[in-house]
Amino acid sequence: MALINCEALYPHLFTILRDWQIKRVDPSYDHQPAIIIQKTESGFQRQSKWLSKPKNFRNPVDAVCDFIVDLIHAYIADNEGMLCLHCAAVEFKQGLVIFPNTYRAGKSLFSIKLASCGGLLFSDDILPLTAQKPLGMALGILPRLRLPLPELADQTFVDFVAKREGPKNSRYLYVNLTEDEQPLFGTTSNICGITILQRDMTNKPQLVTAKKNSVLKDVILRNFARQNPALEIIDRLHSIVEGAECYSLRYSDLDQAVALVEDAFGL
Repeated sequence: MALINCEALYPHLFTILRDWQIKRVDPSYDHQPAIIIQKTESGFQRQSKWLSKPKNFRNPVDAVCDFIVDLIHAYIADNEGMLCLHCAAVEFKQGLVIFPNTYRAGKSLFSIKLASCGGLLFSDDILPLTAQKPLGMALGILPRLRLPLPELADQTFVDFVAKREGPKNSRYLYVNLTEDEQPLFGTTSNICGITILQRDMTNKPQLVTAKKNSVLKDVILRNFARQNPALEIIDRLHSIVEGAECYSLRYSDLDQAVALVEDAFGL
């Protein structure tokens, strides 16, 4: 990628992409960069083949947040056969449990809460699946929380996050987890469970068995690596769902939700 007059982004890039090997090199005219970010009078403007038109951000943290989406697209495109799920993923004693949910379903908050309780956070948002065998792979990118933290975040969790404060602005806070809380880039783990999150402020927390055909549909919708043949994608995702314990978790209280998942998979 090409960064033009973007020195203000460097501290955030090196911190958030914790385990990525970033090397500064002289410009090459033999290949067109996959991603170009240029500092202009209006902010940090980004171009890539995954954008229909350039995107512009004034705030450096916002610029890096959005850039990471293109970076992951580029990484998946360079690794033939890899799939990629929009989900959180935490490793328990039994293996990796994924939480394939839509935007703003609470997966980042819940997965970081699990990390604070002893889980190993592979992802709070994006999880690649290896090509050779359907294993979940850690990207080594710091997890991100929306600000302000919601009321269901207890003081113990708030203190946990405060001690690991990374790059932030008025909207987002990156949580600088330790290597004991977040594995290194490239670490893989077998997927043993799939849990669909459902925030419910009126009923008590409950973990119930989910129908696998419904879970499979949800997992297929969460995959955004489409360079592989459609039948191959479905077959691979089907094998993951068939080999996993599938649940639906209804919750309003984070501590009770963690207790339910811990009983099922063991932290």
